Amino acid sequence: MKKSIIAVLLALLLMLISISTINKYNASKSKNNQPTENSTTKNNPTEAVPNTDADNKTNSIDTNHLKTKATDFNLTDLTGNRVSLSDLKGKKVFLNFWATWCPPCKAEMPEIERLYQETKSSHLVIVAVNIGESSGTVSSFAKSHNYNFKILLDYDQSVAAKYNISSIPASYFIDADGNIVSQHIGAMDINQMKEYINALGK
Repeated sequence: MKKSIIAVLLALLLMLISISTINKYNASKSKNNQPTENSTTKNNPTEAVPNTDADNKTNSIDTNHLKTKATDFNLTDLTGNRVSLSDLKGKKVFLNFWATWCPPCKAEMPEIERLYQETKSSHLVIVAVNIGESSGTVSSFAKSHNYNFKILLDYDQSVAAKYNISSIPASYFIDADGNIVSQHIGAMDINQMKEYINALGK
């Protein structure tokens, strides 16, 4: 009788020890698998992790791998002469779309004039296409700021439509074969302009 009671007590003791051990193990495992703040950030695929290396690098200009033929056009300049893009084949062209009411365009214009003065004896032609304004408005604006680069008038915005202009200033850089090599939306300084022009090659 005593032996059976002792056996039962030993069995209960062993069972309690086993349950306690299992509970401790599970608690420990659960704690180790609990995500920390850092691991949540690293492993969550929807969380954007900043790339500090990329942020510190200077953005290189974006040139097209497959060159696109520039659409030809024929517009009038401020002196009444007709100018076609195809007439400029054999030269590099900086084609800029702008308007006098556009603050970023006006901020960019002095930089374009600086570039013109530095390159007017080269094979680069700067063509600034004004969108939708009268000859008097554009001519007065150009004279008041002493701008000397070529300005063309796109009265009906048909050329802007051909180039899918939805925001200005917008610039296209065209090589000597008449291909668009790169484009830029927004205002630039003279150094950015030169980078795009250098990418056109010789």
